[in-house]
Amino acid sequence: MNFDPNDDRYIYDIASRNIKYFRLHNNSKYSYYGKMTQEKLAELCDLSTSLIGNIESRKVAQSFSIAVLYRIFRVLEVDIREFFVDRNL
Repeated sequence: MNFDPNDDRYIYDIASRNIKYFRLHNNSKYSYYGKMTQEKLAELCDLSTSLIGNIESRKVAQSFSIAVLYRIFRVLEVDIREFFVDRNL
């Protein structure tokens, strides 16, 4: 889904795509060969695997709190600002 920048779902869409990108292209101490499964990310963030799956899914418009985002960026060891860069992934 591509949302108009005036639509509040736009920011969730960008963050969701970046979460998946950084999970799959990751150099944190928790990753394995630069990749991390949704299950591992969920475990390390103390979140459900289904929430991570919904966040990353382009078919589901999953909202999430800043606290959830905080947990994810800490585990992925990525600056939180990177989650809001529109990379057209």
